[in-house]
Amino acid sequence: MSKLKLKMKAGAAATLVAVMSSSAVAQSVARSTAACDTVTMLRDSTNVDQMRLSRLNRTCGQARLASSSVRIPITKGETAMRIDTVVRVDTVTRVDTVTGATIHDTVVVRTVDTVQIQTAAGTVEPPLVVRRYSNGFYFGIGGGATMPSGGIRDAYNAGYNVSVPIGWDSQTGPFGLRLDLTYDQLHARSTFRSSDDLPTAVALTSVNPQIWSAMADVKLRLPFNGQFAGATTGLYVLGGAGAHYLRNYGSTFGVTNPNTNISDEGTSASLGDNGSLWRFGANAGGGLSLGFGKTELFVEGRYVRLFTSHERTNYVPVVIGLSFR
Repeated sequence: MSKLKLKMKAGAAATLVAVMSSSAVAQSVARSTAACDTVTMLRDSTNVDQMRLSRLNRTCGQARLASSSVRIPITKGETAMRIDTVVRVDTVTRVDTVTGATIHDTVVVRTVDTVQIQTAAGTVEPPLVVRRYSNGFYFGIGGGATMPSGGIRDAYNAGYNVSVPIGWDSQTGPFGLRLDLTYDQLHARSTFRSSDDLPTAVALTSVNPQIWSAMADVKLRLPFNGQFAGATTGLYVLGGAGAHYLRNYGSTFGVTNPNTNISDEGTSASLGDNGSLWRFGANAGGGLSLGFGKTELFVEGRYVRLFTSHERTNYVPVVIGLSFR
């Protein structure tokens, strides 16, 4: 009898435990189902509490609801397509045909949504890009006319000039340095240019004077765009000193120039065997440059004065050319 009672008590205890377990499982399933349904509702809401949604995602066993699978950089004024993969959590209810219990399953559905993003053009100006070409060094080639000035103008007509400029321009300021290697030739006249009875020139010659020069100058640039780096468009001035080789001086300027002809005391300047002479000089001038990428078109003129005794030899070359950086 006592054994029967013990068995009955044990059966009742087992039944009680089973009922409590079933209740706990049912409550757990109900909580999970409610949480997952809440996630579905929150996903469609426009004002989602991100912290709460994160906690609910962990409850449903999901790491995240949506993740962008393709990212396309968008620039101003452009329209782009972004493809997002959206993870949707659905709850499916089914009935076990053996026990008759209701079972809630969680199904993860991945869908691909296409989102179009269009940005406004805006009014922000792009930043100014300063192009730099090499390190400021350049060389060029040019040519033009050489016009006599002062006393030698009575005996010579305008000739021609060939110039090779080699220089350096600062990339951060207006100053630069330049060396000009030049060749100038004037054309001898057969008559005096002066209309009075006492011409400035003392004689005429049939020989054309030739002047080879190397002039070192300081250059000051005034670019129109305010930028000093690279080839620029603007004005510039230059000035400096040079060494000049006057070929056939004894049969050209030494004959025609007043106070410097070979029969005058000014001939104390020693001439070479071929009648040529070296003299120092000074020059100053300016020009206009037009920049095209790494190339500049320039037009310039300068006044050159040679320190010949006793009369100075003066001329004005006007040159047009190209320089390359």
